[in-house]
Amino acid sequence: MQETRQNKIARLLQKELSMIFQEQTRAMHGTMVSVTRVKVSPDLSICTAPLKLTITTLTLL
Repeated sequence: MQETRQNKIARLLQKELSMIFQEQTRAMHGTMVSVTRVKVSPDLSICTAPLKLTITTLTLL
């Protein structure tokens, strides 16, 4: 039961964090932040969310 609750909250946090980073990086063209996974402690007091930052540059010749 507790693990199911942790997973639901982790999925919700991942979606919310993704939306926040997407909004904040919208003006920075060529930058993408991905929330790779979210882990929540059994008592729901600690959340870890590793991020993947991708920066692409476009060179015009």
